[in-house]
Amino acid sequence: MRIDFRTASYIPGLDGWRAISVLIVMLAHFGFKDIIPGGLGVTIFFFISGFLITTLLVKERNDRGAVSIKDFYIRRFLRLMPELFFMLVLTGIYRYAFNEFPSTAEIVAVLTYTTNYFVFWVDNFSNSNFHLSWSVLWSLAVEEHYYILYPLIFSAWLLNGKRQLTFILSILLFGLIYRIILVYTGAAHIDSAHPYTYVASEARFDSIAYGAALAFAMQRPLQITNKAAFATAIAGGGLILLSLLLRNPEFRETARYSVQGIGLFLIFAALYNATVWDWAIRILELAPIKRLGVLSYACYLWHMEYMYLMERLAGFGRDDVTGIRQIAFVLGGVVFAVVIAEISYRLVARPFQRLRGRFGSHKTA
Repeated sequence: MRIDFRTASYIPGLDGWRAISVLIVMLAHFGFKDIIPGGLGVTIFFFISGFLITTLLVKERNDRGAVSIKDFYIRRFLRLMPELFFMLVLTGIYRYAFNEFPSTAEIVAVLTYTTNYFVFWVDNFSNSNFHLSWSVLWSLAVEEHYYILYPLIFSAWLLNGKRQLTFILSILLFGLIYRIILVYTGAAHIDSAHPYTYVASEARFDSIAYGAALAFAMQRPLQITNKAAFATAIAGGGLILLSLLLRNPEFRETARYSVQGIGLFLIFAALYNATVWDWAIRILELAPIKRLGVLSYACYLWHMEYMYLMERLAGFGRDDVTGIRQIAFVLGGVVFAVVIAEISYRLVARPFQRLRGRFGSHKTA
């Protein structure tokens, strides 16, 4: 599907990609982690974020001549915080009923978007018996740290192609080299539940930057034949598959994210610059898939609560079921997350959409 990203007001298929991402994460967390790579789902989320936000910033600059930093921060706050706060309050209430109220430290970490560093510290250095309630929120912290700085740099510096290329290449190379240093000096703690190279913002910024690189590249329509687009997408898929098949711990915590970023860049570039993959866009635009993409943020916030409640109310979790019961457990988790996400979206997110519109919000953001 050929799209002029300089003028496009909607990116077809993007909600479908969000749906794929959150499904990967949920299925992995609910019991299929040995066959479904949950970490890839998070990396796709990062890539989509960089791609979308950069596209919208470029469009705002083209349409208005400048980017409003204030409006950007307000839009981000109104997009993320209402549903996050809704989740924290409700889950905090029933955790209190179970006499398992989260620690003050974890609440502060969530509200200040420092969960990624907090869970790393708990896993590797804390002597206290912390019960982490919301460790899954580490990825939100990575994104928000990126977007604290990115619009400032964008509006002040990224106004021409050479500077864009320099900026993006610097982040991509820094991320890879930095992870290599952390791993081979032992600072990454690659055997822990949350390795530093997996959760630290500065170690994962490049996963977002690959999406930003694509957005900049898309400002000049690429002339790709259908044959070349087919080969490009297959090559990108091959890189993603390679990143999953190579199980060496050092590779997984260093080059894996770079290989996946390149793979996603190739897949998206092929998808949006030729007609050979239009059938894939049509699938991604199917109503149920698109709706799951719209609900993906709330699904991500809520899906781990399914396992928490099952363990407390039913007395078993994902490690206690096999065979048909495991399939039923996983499907139950997906249904739970989607239903709660729909409630959260209708009660909380949608009312704030109108308010976000006053600050230049876009329907694809």
